[in-house]
Amino acid sequence: MKTTDLRNLQALRQLREQRASNALAAQQQRCRDTGQALDDAREKLRLHREALAAKAEALLGSFSEGLSINAWQAAQAQLEELTDSQRQLEGSVEQTEQTLHTQERERELFRTARLARQRQAEACDALLLGRVQSEQRAGEHRDDDESVPATRPRGSA
Repeated sequence: MKTTDLRNLQALRQLREQRASNALAAQQQRCRDTGQALDDAREKLRLHREALAAKAEALLGSFSEGLSINAWQAAQAQLEELTDSQRQLEGSVEQTEQTLHTQERERELFRTARLARQRQAEACDALLLGRVQSEQRAGEHRDDDESVPATRPRGSA
């Protein structure tokens, strides 16, 4: 392979490395965003659970005062709605956790691939450097050989 070919390959590898770096940075940002969404979902769930507990506590307090059947049924319906809401929030948290885990695995794959490309680029750089140095030495030897005057054998005239 010629030195120019090696240089072209090196330039292509550098472009791939730049794209890989950009992809890794974008994936890291997605992980951060999903992590923030997960934190928000967990906080929303926590607040919802607190509201559910407060509502249940208020209903328990109204038992001592006596409840009508209609009030009891309305309270039951509210608690069921809150429980359904809680299940939905828990499902949302679980789904966001799964998304985050998937994105973290992808980020690790990007990072591993990027490291492999970096090692490959370093090997290519070393090969190119060796080739350039070899060509320089060969050029210097040619220059030295050309600068030494050719001597004629004795006895020929």
